[in-house]
Order: sequence, then structure tokens, then C-alpha cells
Amino acid sequence: MGHHKDINELPPDGEKFDITKIAKLNLLLFWVGVLALAGCLVAFIIPATRPSMSYSWLFGFVCFFTLALGGIFWTMLHHATNSGWGVAVRRMMENVGRMLPWVAIFFVPLLFSDVRESLWEWMAERKVMVEKAEKYAEGHMEEYTAKWQKQLEAAEGALADVKAKAEAGMANASPGEKAFLQDRVAFEERKVADLKAAKPTAHDVEHHNMVVDQHKALLAHKAGYLNMGFWVFRMVLYFLALTWVIRTLRGWSVKQDIDGDWKYTRKARKASCGFIPLFGVALTFAVIDWLMCLDYTWFSTMWGVYVFAGTAGASMAVIILVVTFVRSHGYLKDVVSDEHYHAMGKLMFAFVVFWGYIAFSQFFLYWYANITEETRFYLLRNTGGWWYMSLILVVGHFFIPFLGLLRRGAKKSPRVLCAFAVWVLVMHFIDMYWVVIPERGPSLDDSLLIPGAFILDIMAFIGIGAMVAYLFLRMLGKDSLYPCRDPRLDESVNLVN
Repeated sequence: MGHHKDINELPPDGEKFDITKIAKLNLLLFWVGVLALAGCLVAFIIPATRPSMSYSWLFGFVCFFTLALGGIFWTMLHHATNSGWGVAVRRMMENVGRMLPWVAIFFVPLLFSDVRESLWEWMAERKVMVEKAEKYAEGHMEEYTAKWQKQLEAAEGALADVKAKAEAGMANASPGEKAFLQDRVAFEERKVADLKAAKPTAHDVEHHNMVVDQHKALLAHKAGYLNMGFWVFRMVLYFLALTWVIRTLRGWSVKQDIDGDWKYTRKARKASCGFIPLFGVALTFAVIDWLMCLDYTWFSTMWGVYVFAGTAGASMAVIILVVTFVRSHGYLKDVVSDEHYHAMGKLMFAFVVFWGYIAFSQFFLYWYANITEETRFYLLRNTGGWWYMSLILVVGHFFIPFLGLLRRGAKKSPRVLCAFAVWVLVMHFIDMYWVVIPERGPSLDDSLLIPGAFILDIMAFIGIGAMVAYLFLRMLGKDSLYPCRDPRLDESVNLVN
């Protein structure tokens, strides 16, 4: 065992990052981001490039949205498992997670109608269906109303006959016969009431027309979920719920820096056990709404887990790189050791394996069933140039980091681990590209690739990424770089794997 470190020798108020040390870097990120975003704005303004730019923007947004989600996940997991080792690096998890509200701002362009309808075909198709149904309703409302009126008159006539017969036979009827006659009258009264309540409206006629349109039967069947009002409501709910989670946990963490009260640790642990299911639901439905529904006819019960696996591994890679960046500027030297790198490396390795398992399982189930509407996703991505990207993911996202991180020494060496962290992060970005961009060609141009669109993809990625990095570094110096009064700091600083 190594020398025991005395946490009393650490600064009592922790270490705060002096952002003036990286002023030039921050300025560079800011202007790179501004210039790239200006290019994206021009592409959005020009009608010819707007549809392609929509896919590029979604790709860039999803890359950094998933990283922020990963920071929230690791923060929750740290508390829920009552982790002691991770106290030294927990603030970095919180810092990555708290970028979510800023990343959410970049979702705004996706709310414009032309952008939405270019990405999510169900929106444009449903809009056409509704317009068609409304037109149909205008010409057939009288027909439906007349049919309903005829049914109502027949029911009212039947009710009158039953009442007349009941009144005539009630005087000499036995108790059982009286009850029977009363039940008959009540039954006919309910029929009349139900018909009155079912008076046809334009909405009923529209819905009928949507359902009988066989070409869009699946979309009509999903209309309760795939409609604009509910879609926007869910989107707002995802961002509010996840922002609330990270702000709550980080708020308690920062308050503990003042007085070191154990109550914040207990509150965070209890809350995180409840936050994890909320996080799982929000992540799953967000990636269903924004990624899986790029093709509303395709579905996967493993989709949320697939995206989560890549998210967790890539965000741990970011945390490793951020910790190393901070240490390179002279901070956390007495707080973070090779043992922490070893622990973070094991977690990144675990999710490399988990991603490989989920990716293979999802592909295998579709290959085995061989149902046309299910295999479209993989047929598209195994055709033409996309096949090479699929191969890169198989080899690069799993086999290379799996074999490289098997060695204990690789995970304990900051230099080697950072190299693999960069690799895992790049593979995650390629994975998100592979998920989003292949849908662009068939949807917009009936081809696999749109010439020149790759430039828009790079521009959106750099624009969003540079601005997120700029904001992240700006906020890095706000609080201590580690929870300086967490009661378990001593356990973490003296970690031995």
C-alpha cells in the first residue's frame, strides 16, 4: 500500500479553476463556434440546403445531448450505489451533466416546421392526412349526421313502444315481470342516451377517414402518440425532468462544500434511487421520438438501451479527458491518482462490452426474424458506402477498445487511457452519425448519399461542439473542482483498487 494522504493538507475550500489560464483557448472555441453556427444559419435560410441541414443539425445535437445525459447518469449512479471511490471525480460528472440546459438550446432549430417535417416524415404525412380528412369531413358531414339521426329516431321509437307496453302490462304483472319490464325500459333509455352522446363531429369523420386510408394505416394507428401536441409536450418534459435531476443533485453537492453535512449525502442517495427510473424513461422515449421515429414504420424494443450503452461509455470517456485536462493545469494533483484512472477505465471498458452485446443482440434478432419492415434499418446501413461505416463500428467501437482495455496497465496509465477515451468518444460520434444520416438520402433524394451534405454535417458538429465546450470551460471555475467537504473524501483520495 502507498503512503496515506491526509485530506487536512488539502485546501479547505477546495480548488477552483482559474479560467484566465485558458482565455486564448476559450476565445478560439467561441469564434470557431460562432463562425460554424453562422454557416449553419445560412444553410437553414437557403431553401435548397435546409432539408439536408436539418439532418446535420440533429446529428450534432444528439452527439452532445447524449454526453450531457451521460454526466447525469454517472452522478446518479455514484449516489445510488453509495460510491466512495468516485467522490474525487464526482464534480466532473456533475459538470458534464449540468450542460444539459445549454445543450437544450440547440434543439430550438428543430422546432421549426420545415426542419421538423424534413426530419420526421410522420409529421408531414400526418399533416397531409389531417388536411385530407378535414376536406373529406366537409363533404360528408351531412351524410354522417343523417345516418346518426335515423339511428336516433329508430331508438326513440323503440323506447316509446317499450314504455307503452310496460305501462299496459304493469298493473297485472307479477313482481318478476315488473322488474323485467323496468329493465327493458332502462335498456332502451341507455341506447338513446348513448346515441345522443355519439352525435358525429368533424373530428369523428376525420378520424374515420384516417383509419380507412390503408396506405397510412400504421400512422393512423399511432396517431395517439405521434401527434404534434403530445410530441412537443414530451420534448419539454424530457428537458425539464432531466434538468431538475442534475440541478438538484449538484445543488446539494455544492451546499455540502460549505458545511460538510452528511444530510446532503443521504438526500442525494435516496433521491438518486428514484431519479434513475425517471432518467431511464426520459432517455428511452427521447431517443425513440428523435431517432427511431426518423422512420416511424421501424421499431426496436432495445433502442433505448442501445443508445444508453453508447452514451454511458462516451460520457465516461469525456470525464476521463476533462479530469486529465484539469490535472494538466496543476489541479487535482493530490486528489486524483492512477487508481481513479483505473476505476474510470474499468467503467468505460464495461460499457464498451455492454454496447457490443446490445448492438449484436439487436442485429441478431432482426436477422433471425427476417421481417421486411424490421430489416430495413440494417439493409440501408449495409448498402453502398454505409457498409464500411457499419464495419468501422463493429471493429472500432468494440473489438479495438475491448482488446486494448483488457490489460490492467492500460487502465492505470493516464496517457494510454486518455488515448482510448478519445477513441471511444470518436466511435460514439460515428455511431450517432450512422444512426441519423443514412435516413437523409432516402427521405429527401431517393438516394443513399446527398453530395456535399457531409460539409454541413461537419459544420453543425463543430458549431454545437465548440459552443458547448466554450460554455463548459466558462463554468468550470465557478465551484471547487472536487467536493471538498464530502465526508467520504478521505476514502476516495486514498483509493486502492
